[in-house]
Amino acid sequence: MNSKSIKCPVFDGTDYGWWKTRMMHFIQGTDYECWVTIENGPLAITTTDANSVSSEKAPKDYTSDDYKKAEKNSRAISLLQSGIGESETSRIAGCKTAKQIWDSVELAHEGIVQVKKQRIDLLKQQYESFKI
Repeated sequence: MNSKSIKCPVFDGTDYGWWKTRMMHFIQGTDYECWVTIENGPLAITTTDANSVSSEKAPKDYTSDDYKKAEKNSRAISLLQSGIGESETSRIAGCKTAKQIWDSVELAHEGIVQVKKQRIDLLKQQYESFKI
């Protein structure tokens, strides 16, 4: 089975947990290196001078390997954009990397760690009061 036969899950603003899991598996199955790019950010394309100082390489100096590195972020962005519906596109409009897109949607729908813990505590309290 190839990745073209698997339909990309589209996030419409509801049921984020379902979409997140499905999208993660969809991207991993399509191109695992793209998933690594989403988790860790794009690969740095650098050059080292005679004094062993690293600096970002100018696109005009890219080698074919450098272009392959840059393409991973672009491909990951494309995969994410194909899985995000119209209701969420304004949230990711200013993002330059796939990691920024993923983190932006995640933050909007899951919140930061403290908010997640508060939600869990609230759900536990609701469950316990329902049980009584």
